[in-house]
Amino acid sequence: MIFSVQSTYLDILKNSRLAMGLALFVIAIGSGQLIAKEANRTVMVWATQGDRAPGQLISQSDIKAVSVLLPQSAKNYLSAKAEIIGALVLTHISTGDLIPTSAITSSSQVLDQRFVPLTLELTDLPVDLVRGEIVDIYAIPNRDSKIITSPQLVAESITVSAVNERNNSGKVSVLVILKSDLVMPTLAMLADSRFVIVRSI
Repeated sequence: MIFSVQSTYLDILKNSRLAMGLALFVIAIGSGQLIAKEANRTVMVWATQGDRAPGQLISQSDIKAVSVLLPQSAKNYLSAKAEIIGALVLTHISTGDLIPTSAITSSSQVLDQRFVPLTLELTDLPVDLVRGEIVDIYAIPNRDSKIITSPQLVAESITVSAVNERNNSGKVSVLVILKSDLVMPTLAMLADSRFVIVRSI
């Protein structure tokens, strides 16, 4: 009698293990199929390879195509099939971010901004200043000026669009992005001042 009970218990245990094994096998198969199905729903979209600031233009080196799983929100991001070289950045985009469709535009009229070139002395800007940085611009008297005045803030939180290669002339050309109403006052101050660029932190 005891042997019969033990035998029955062992049979139940074996059957339970068998059933559990079959269940795990079915789950594994289902999970694999689900993963394969989801993989087929990935899309190629544009992502940034560096920080992009408002007013900058997208270049080929700024972007890369990445494969992501965006079944519901794919329409909110720019497909890698979209031609966006030369597009204007509207909002800040951090390195590695997917590029939202609302973050760039092909129209330069959307922003009331202008690209303004400034020729500065090498000692009047950070030595490692690069495109995309946010800076403040101050006006100080020219070296030969006989009038002593305090530095004046010309513009703050300005995006650097380009920094030309430094050479032996002691000068460097920096392209900055200014609001249109700041362009004339800024250029007028160059008549008797020189500009100093201070990096924002």
